[in-house]
Amino acid sequence: MKMNFAKKAGCCVLSLSTLWMAGCGQQLADQGQESSAALTELEQKNKVRVASLSTDEYESVLDARVSDRFPDIELIDHRGRDLQFYTDLIEDRSVVLVYFYTRCVGSCPITTQVVKKLRKDLGEVFGKDDLVFVSLTLEPEVDSPEELQTYMKIQGVEDDSTLPDWVYATGNFEELDALRKNLGIFDLDPIIDADKTEHAAILTFGNDRLDRWAALPVGMDYEQLKSAMIRIMGNNPRQRYSSAVQYREEAMKRFQDNVVKN
Repeated sequence: MKMNFAKKAGCCVLSLSTLWMAGCGQQLADQGQESSAALTELEQKNKVRVASLSTDEYESVLDARVSDRFPDIELIDHRGRDLQFYTDLIEDRSVVLVYFYTRCVGSCPITTQVVKKLRKDLGEVFGKDDLVFVSLTLEPEVDSPEELQTYMKIQGVEDDSTLPDWVYATGNFEELDALRKNLGIFDLDPIIDADKTEHAAILTFGNDRLDRWAALPVGMDYEQLKSAMIRIMGNNPRQRYSSAVQYREEAMKRFQDNVVKN
């Protein structure tokens, strides 16, 4: 009798365990459905929020701007065109500026490769008409338009009409040097500042229309650099926060995938 009772008790325990596991499985399935429903509702809210962000460009700042201090110096670009620095390259645009020289064997080639990637990535955010990249030489006595073209070819920089324009320019040494200091791209030690080989790998970027300007080192984390540049140069919330929206969408997708797997 004891043995039979034990067998029956074992059967009961097994049945209860099976029922408990089945109940848990159903509960998890219900939770998964609830999570999916919540995710769907959140996705809809996010889409509404993103759609509400203005795509209209803000009006230009009318009062004194940082760029009002930029001298409108004369330049000659790699195509041989005569340009005015502010009027032709900066006014009412988003701009990325970098100083370099063609004989540089230090940071310049690395900087060029980073800017090549930024040109493509930022072009997808801004389009090709509202954004320009400008490389100004530190050695204009050497860097003629022909030398600039040769350098671009070596570095794989092309005049690609599907990408934002990238202007390599030379000009008068004194004017270019004064512009560099006006932009804040100089070392406080005049001896170091006079040495071209010591120049910092810095990107200066901004939006003349909104009077937003900043500078960051090329060697920082690329994704952080790109995100900061978009935040500063963006013409509207959709552009400035596009990286944040993309991050949330990717995080949401990873969360959904985990819910489905579990």
